Amino acid sequence: MKKLLTLLAFAILLHVSAQAQFVRYGARLGNGASYVSDDLLTHSPIFGFSIGGYADYMFTDWKNPWAENVYLEVGLNIVRRGTNFQQVWVNMRSIRQGFYHNWYAQIPVLAGFKWEIPQLPAGNFVSFYVGPTFNVGLFGKLWDRKVTPGMPQSSHNYDTFITGDKNDRRSFQNMRRIDVGVVLGVAYQWHNFTFDLYLDHGFVALMKKDDVLNGVVYGNENSETTTNDDRNAYTGTNQAIMLGIGYQLPINR
Repeated sequence: MKKLLTLLAFAILLHVSAQAQFVRYGARLGNGASYVSDDLLTHSPIFGFSIGGYADYMFTDWKNPWAENVYLEVGLNIVRRGTNFQQVWVNMRSIRQGFYHNWYAQIPVLAGFKWEIPQLPAGNFVSFYVGPTFNVGLFGKLWDRKVTPGMPQSSHNYDTFITGDKNDRRSFQNMRRIDVGVVLGVAYQWHNFTFDLYLDHGFVALMKKDDVLNGVVYGNENSETTTNDDRNAYTGTNQAIMLGIGYQLPINR
């Protein structure tokens, strides 16, 4: 069923693209707050960053009064995502802290609605857009440190920058490279300059950690048993709130 829906979505996209043409291209630079939300870790943002270019399609042959307002946007960005994290065990007098600083190649495929503001002079627009993003990890840095004075075991006392090797400090040696997310944003355009505010929300948990309940057998009233071997204890996904500034130009034909 999922394959059928995927093929149907691609067929619709190809049909729509056949009735569209490139109308403008541009570049955008963004920064803001980026963090990874995990239920077991206290987290705080790092400096998120994005730079890239894009091209817009317009539905030139679409027989609809909104044909001049709706567009598709495809781009390529280099983005920085990550978080600072901390975990405290009061009874053990133990603390764990660190950060992820990850760089991705990001491909957004956005559907947008652009509207010229009638109350303002010509050249003032507002637009709204939403769509999926596909992210591939390029490189990154991980710092993970845990100190437990009352316990000498290496599993409770370590520092990836001191006791670990270089692979322990490389983010994508310890987490997934592939991420899928969604971007939801609003933009204001003054002539060729654009100003964006958008949310970049990831869906894929960045790591796989065994849950303590994995392997536990559950029974029901019919004496049937099940296990939860696929539970992931790590729920952290990439999140970012970004401000962007850009410049775009029409494609002359």
